[in-house]
Amino acid sequence: MTATPTEITPLRLRLRRAAGAVVVALGLVLPLAAPTPAAAADSTPTPSPTQTPQHAGVQLSLLPDSNGSYASGSPLTAALVLHNDATTGLGAGTVHLELGRTALADRRAVSAWLDGTADAPSLDSIGDVRTAVLDAEGTSRTEILVPAAEVGSLSPGVYPLRARFEGPAGSTGGTDPTADSRSALVVAQGAPATVVTVVPITATPEGPLLNAAELTALTAPAGSLTAQLNGVTGTPAVLAVDPSIVAAIRVLGAGAPATATAWLAKLDALPNERFTLQFADADATAQAAAGLTAPLTVDDFEPFLNPSGKTPSTPTPTPTGTGTTPAAPATPAPDAIIGARGDILWPRGEVTAGDLAIMAHYGAEDTTTVPILPSTSFTAGAQDAPVAAHGTVDGTDVLVADEAVSEALSAAAVQSDATVRGGALITANAMLWFDAPGSTVLAGLSRADTRSEQGVTGAVTAFSGAQDGRLDRVLSSAPAPLSVATESAEDRAAAVVALDEDADRVARFATILERPADLTVRERISMMRLLGVGVHTTPDDFRTALSEHRAATRKTLNAVGIQPSNPILISPKVDVPVWVRNELPYPVRVQLNVVPSDSRIDVPATTEVEAQPSSTTRVRLPLESHVANAEIALTMTLTSPTGVAIGSPQTARLTIRAEWETIGLIVFGALGVLLIGAGIIRTIRRRRAAARKHADDGMEGSEVDDSADAKPVGSDADGGEWHE
Repeated sequence: MTATPTEITPLRLRLRRAAGAVVVALGLVLPLAAPTPAAAADSTPTPSPTQTPQHAGVQLSLLPDSNGSYASGSPLTAALVLHNDATTGLGAGTVHLELGRTALADRRAVSAWLDGTADAPSLDSIGDVRTAVLDAEGTSRTEILVPAAEVGSLSPGVYPLRARFEGPAGSTGGTDPTADSRSALVVAQGAPATVVTVVPITATPEGPLLNAAELTALTAPAGSLTAQLNGVTGTPAVLAVDPSIVAAIRVLGAGAPATATAWLAKLDALPNERFTLQFADADATAQAAAGLTAPLTVDDFEPFLNPSGKTPSTPTPTPTGTGTTPAAPATPAPDAIIGARGDILWPRGEVTAGDLAIMAHYGAEDTTTVPILPSTSFTAGAQDAPVAAHGTVDGTDVLVADEAVSEALSAAAVQSDATVRGGALITANAMLWFDAPGSTVLAGLSRADTRSEQGVTGAVTAFSGAQDGRLDRVLSSAPAPLSVATESAEDRAAAVVALDEDADRVARFATILERPADLTVRERISMMRLLGVGVHTTPDDFRTALSEHRAATRKTLNAVGIQPSNPILISPKVDVPVWVRNELPYPVRVQLNVVPSDSRIDVPATTEVEAQPSSTTRVRLPLESHVANAEIALTMTLTSPTGVAIGSPQTARLTIRAEWETIGLIVFGALGVLLIGAGIIRTIRRRRAAARKHADDGMEGSEVDDSADAKPVGSDADGGEWHE
């Protein structure tokens, strides 16, 4: 999109005031503030009969310079950004500037004014600006200057400021287009408050840890983790790092993407103060509410460091010339954050004083941990009033993040567009006015896997002043006594109890593996990810995720079991087939236990079975029956080598007919004799038939010869008689 030229027009002042000047410049940005509901309805043109744009209308943003900070008695400089979302051009119009001369009473009034939920107070016109023609979907930026005389003298406070656009009739194919933008002027009451901003560095994987493909995407030049790290580089941000990101890179070792390794090296080299979030950013508040005296941890990374489970060969070190072997450099734990402090927690804000007392002991031995909580967790903050950044609750230290400021800075951090980001920073500045002059305010950005590099930088540096962001400066300030206004989230506390019980079941079940950690570690990480501060933030979402997690756990616990058969046995000694099912991706070792219902049946009580991954293993049970006919049942169970019951018991019902073997031999013997006799008789008959046929053939030939050679009885030629 290219800039649309506009004409520089004079600022038309009211007749009773002196003339002023307007400086107009154009640029390309998106609109800042959404219009009020009424303005949004008025600004939507009638759709074209042939086109129905997804969002059509005029949007206006008013951005006072310096994030809204204004020194009384000076000219007011600001930017007007006009955007035409319609599919038709927008003709020249007029922007009316208005200022309220009564300061907004408190933060709630500021919020209601800026978000458009409050009626406009009494506003005075301070000038008009003529806009130029805009093409369809065009944007213009106008820098304006309002003389000090028009603004007037303003006492310290936050003042409502508004810009209203009126377009030419029919310029968008319908009614006169209008737009409205609300902003604020902040007149300081002394030294401004400075903000220490905590930036969470988190990423949510599909599995227990980020895999190589996910790390490649996240740490690419345009990746989310890259943007976040670049955004805090050179700023005084305090970093709160999820150790699961670091662990994912380290356990891959040489298989880690080069970009991920470089990202980790850059993180280690940054001078920013940092602390470690719980693994997977699990919520410590829910754990404390569930009564856990120690937080959930991940202590074993062997399943990720050595997925095959084979013992790696360790080469013998080559001796040096001095006869000594140099010590290998110390390798940090997979989840260790270099230079991070371990005395800070950052849980969800639904806490009680009792929860805080428990969390205070969640650090290392002899270390007291201090949680960062939103100001809304406390009585004053629940009324939208500012709360001291350092406080105590019944003797327990807490750090308090100003929720109103945090929300505004979080909105700015995700925006790459300067106009939208500027509006969020004006809101943050207006909220900061209500903090004590010169105070240090703690703000925490909301958990977000995706942020803008420019947004993070702007959010951190906008109000940081010239000081660094060290938490010690906040902790060293005198704490204010605070009272908690929230209750524990019962659904999450109950979930922790249930999940902990499920984890114990998995731990017992996992004794069928050569390396139980293959299951237990993954179950623990999955459990902690479910409790993540930044995920499943609504009760319904959390309830659904919990149900899915527990269903997956039940499937794991049922992954190994027995598939019996019910054969009819015709022999007193026979092998009974039994199948052991293993749906796990790991080999398992179990004991097959068999108890017959009849003591006259001999069968092995215990059989060792090794079942391969994702397969069904056939087991032959040698059975000997001391009874000829019986209906018996074999009750079969599986146990781990440590005696833990695996799967559900199964019963195989057998029908024994041992005398059928003798009967069968007699029947088959008789059939054999009959068949042999029939064969002999048939052979004799065939031979006799053949002999008779041969004899018959011989007799027939003899009769023919005699008739040919015989002479009649009587005399020969000489008349004598002859006889045959």
